[in-house]
Amino acid sequence: MSQINAIQNKYYINDISGNYSADKIDDTDDNIIINETQDTAGDEFKPTIIAHRGDSISAPENTIPAFIAAAENGFGTAECDIEWTKDNIPVLLHDSTINRTARQEDGSKLYWPRKCSNYTFEELQEFDFGIWKGEEFKGTKIPSFEQLLDCAKDYNLNLYVELKKTADFDEEKAKILVDLVKEAGLEENITWISFNKDYLKSISNYLPDARLGYLSEKKPSQKTVKILEDLKTETNEVFLDIKSSKLSSEAMDLLNESGFDVETWTINNDKDLDNIFSFKLKGFTTDSINDETMENYFTNQKEQ
Repeated sequence: MSQINAIQNKYYINDISGNYSADKIDDTDDNIIINETQDTAGDEFKPTIIAHRGDSISAPENTIPAFIAAAENGFGTAECDIEWTKDNIPVLLHDSTINRTARQEDGSKLYWPRKCSNYTFEELQEFDFGIWKGEEFKGTKIPSFEQLLDCAKDYNLNLYVELKKTADFDEEKAKILVDLVKEAGLEENITWISFNKDYLKSISNYLPDARLGYLSEKKPSQKTVKILEDLKTETNEVFLDIKSSKLSSEAMDLLNESGFDVETWTINNDKDLDNIFSFKLKGFTTDSINDETMENYFTNQKEQ
């Protein structure tokens, strides 16, 4: 099933009537999904590969076509970013403004800052969030988090959900997100990540079993360990999700001795994979590395 065909689906508006199509793409048995523990090249250590903002190389980032493309192209896990509308609906958007990825209906750019939180969800549907990537994505609309959960169920995707530090996050918003996940029955398929420890704490207040990843672009220290310890409940998993340039043997020793796993972002070339495997990182976020890249890496490693 091609990615082009995949964008003709029920998850986003792509017709002049503004209606969601009732035609869902048939499930296919030949979709290749990367399982976190799948072993295709022996008994080597296999980290989780997380598609950054969906498959943002193949389709517009943080749109439903990008998450469908992630599933089609071999990713079992994808990352998304949450922003909020004026009427308190969680939507997928990396920036606090819509300017970078939104266009007018005629494809023209927006020339002054337009904050997502200044628009209702219905008002945001007036903008095109796909055409900047290519004409084949014309008509793509900004999706709600609820629509992504629907897609994740249909395409067997696990999700890393980033709570953006630009958002005015509070307990009410945490409850909205958790309730949506519970209604979808995806509690065990969601990992919550954020640079803000209080945002993660708010999630665990409503979902004590929630898997939490504390994002950091600083060198890990005892203060980092204390933050991770404070995020622990009796039943959840907590890990550090660190910028790749801050990885070091010293950092790994500190985290391993403290009993915390480590993941990293954003890995986009074969050379960076050496750190992934030398440090035995549990997972990494990427724009471009997929199952084929990993198989080639393993083949090269075995030949050396």
